[in-house]
Amino acid sequence: MNIGNSGTLGRWVTARHMALAGYITKIIMIETGLTYKQVRRLYQDLERDGYSLERKSRTFRGGATLIHSHTSKIQASLLMQLYFNIGGEAVLRSVNIKALNKAFRMYHAIRKEVPGMKGARWAPFDITDAWCLASELRSGDAMLEVCDNCKCTYFTSVNQRTCVECPFCKEQGKSGGGGEKECA
Repeated sequence: MNIGNSGTLGRWVTARHMALAGYITKIIMIETGLTYKQVRRLYQDLERDGYSLERKSRTFRGGATLIHSHTSKIQASLLMQLYFNIGGEAVLRSVNIKALNKAFRMYHAIRKEVPGMKGARWAPFDITDAWCLASELRSGDAMLEVCDNCKCTYFTSVNQRTCVECPFCKEQGKSGGGGEKECA
């Protein structure tokens, strides 16, 4: 008797939770091994049961499009640090959907509590974005680093369009006119 989520029923349960959380179809297929047709049928079943799904048609993005400003780097760092703290070292080897969902809920709870984290400048990541960042962390295309100056942990992607320095560190502002530092 299979109690874990590796069996057929477990994959369907995981897919159901992911669909309700707002993951795009492609990610549900990658994480569960279900086919496109099976995921579409799952969507129909959920809608028939009275759930409204917020499906996004866009594909997943990487660090190049997600981390494009100082504020997006701060948010990626916050989200991925929560994810790493919840999932542990294992998240460096595979994406942990339960840990990612929990980190994502915590990230949004923190955003609600921090004054000024609303508006276009602080556009939030969605669950698909969170998975994309976690996937980059797993693949080695991203990492969590500790700043030598302020000792904060921050997220860096090899594909990001911002500098690789710590987004939290006061030392960063000393090199220029107080704005975002240009990358070399």
